[in-house]
Amino acid sequence: MKSNKWQFWLGAGVSLSLLLILLYQVDLGELKDVLRDANYTLLAPSIAIYFVAVFFRAARWRYLLSPMASIPVRRLYPVVVIGYMANNLLPVRLGEVVRSYYLARQENLNTSSALATIVVERVYDGVTLLAFAALSAPWLLLLGEFDGAANVSRTTGIIFLIATVSAFSVLLTFFTLLGSSASFANRMENWLNIFPPGPRPKIKGIFRTFVTGLAVLNSPAKHLGLFIYSLPVWLLEGSMYFLLAYSFGIDDHFSSVWVLLLVVMLLTATSNLATSVPSAIGGIGPFEVVAQQTLMALGVGASLAGAYSGFVHLIALWLPVNIAGLILLWKSNLSLREITQSPRSDSLEIAPGLAGDTVGDGS
Repeated sequence: MKSNKWQFWLGAGVSLSLLLILLYQVDLGELKDVLRDANYTLLAPSIAIYFVAVFFRAARWRYLLSPMASIPVRRLYPVVVIGYMANNLLPVRLGEVVRSYYLARQENLNTSSALATIVVERVYDGVTLLAFAALSAPWLLLLGEFDGAANVSRTTGIIFLIATVSAFSVLLTFFTLLGSSASFANRMENWLNIFPPGPRPKIKGIFRTFVTGLAVLNSPAKHLGLFIYSLPVWLLEGSMYFLLAYSFGIDDHFSSVWVLLLVVMLLTATSNLATSVPSAIGGIGPFEVVAQQTLMALGVGASLAGAYSGFVHLIALWLPVNIAGLILLWKSNLSLREITQSPRSDSLEIAPGLAGDTVGDGS
């Protein structure tokens, strides 16, 4: 419990610091005017689109779980919603652990194996978002949309892109080798001999069940399938950003709807990749700052970019899934406290480190 409190306050400090940086760059009077003048009629359809995207997340998870069990999407959907709600309310992305434990409890699966599929899911989120950035950024550069950006912004963006590509390439390669090569998995298991003899058998057992959850990565065709499953997830979420861009008049800063589409693709990528940095409350802070900086690099004013970024994240992404998740828990006669106080014997004591190192979804 003390460890969780320490993680919470550290993450809360990171989030608060980043939000203060965002507020420092905006004019509060302009911010108030932007929020007052925005057209909120597109909020409801944007939220509806997000929950359709969650359906595709559940469908992708069914594909990831298929080597272990055949679970209908209708049963996975509420588990995904509850997991994202927990991610928003718990420190260092512990919602991933909650989701794996809750699924294991509902479907009689091993928690560690379920967690492995979630790790793969997050890596493929990163791969898909990097594809969005690789497609949109060069076109925006050729179109001159970055001409107003300072050299330091370009340099920071290039460093961020290189570091992110490298990190996700390493993760994808490592998990693919674990899931497809028995000899590689055995070599990695031998490294666990550094643990004391007492807990070593239990840790190795957890490792083996984790590797079981990576079985879907054992062929190029399955990698392609995962990428195809990931596309509608992020195309739909990007559609939310696109609609709300019209609500805030972001479209007025670009010459055509096609340029705006490229901008939204890049914004979807950068803001969600930024949430791979663990924070106390659902990526609050990293998302807003990176989204704001992305728009500012493309010529949007700091106050407008800050208001739009905060609204998209907090009102369209963060709040609705939290309400839906809490309602689903209530209907199941459970509380957030109950599903977070899961038995230590179910492998959760080492899982947070694995869950906290992968990309987020803006939730």
